[in-house]
Amino acid sequence: MSADVAYMEKVYNYYSRFYDQIFGKMVDSGREMAPFLLELSPRSQLLEVGVGTGLSIPTLPRNVEITGIDLSEKMLQRARLRVESLGLENTKLLRMDANHLDFPDDSFDRVLAAYFISTVPDPVQVILEMKRVCRSGGFLVFLNHFRGENFLFGGVEKLVSPIFYRIGFRTDLKVHSLMEECGLTIESKAPIDFLGHWQAVRCVNP
Repeated sequence: MSADVAYMEKVYNYYSRFYDQIFGKMVDSGREMAPFLLELSPRSQLLEVGVGTGLSIPTLPRNVEITGIDLSEKMLQRARLRVESLGLENTKLLRMDANHLDFPDDSFDRVLAAYFISTVPDPVQVILEMKRVCRSGGFLVFLNHFRGENFLFGGVEKLVSPIFYRIGFRTDLKVHSLMEECGLTIESKAPIDFLGHWQAVRCVNP
């Protein structure tokens, strides 16, 4: 495990105590969009990378097979309590580094990254791993903050990104450049919040 990955694990272990209070209601609208973007069918196999405390899980259908992975054991502990309280038997939670997913190729029909891809040191590597484990024709869905298209505002986000990274996330990811680098074409993109700082993005795995 790299030093940067270990640092993020430490940050989110700390955040686990109050993560739901900060990132719950604030961006719930994106999580509510996820099931529609994923177009899940009964018995679909879904992977959520960076499942965190499991905030997305209650919004997902109960007739799909869900696997959630996260590096932070303390976040996973809270996710397990959520799964138990919901009485879900179709959900499996595993501690795992998203840079090196311990699954065979083509293991999942759908892959979700909810408010996660800007928290990793190497987003390209993580997305390539997401592609690898997703079957051809499957959907990759990202709910995330991406750098603004406006030259001035985007420039500020790029400038302050190193500061924000120290507290757990970066602000300089440009969605079109990132997906192009990963060999993905954006099929749909919609704003999550009123100002459009947060985006719901769907790509089809080639």
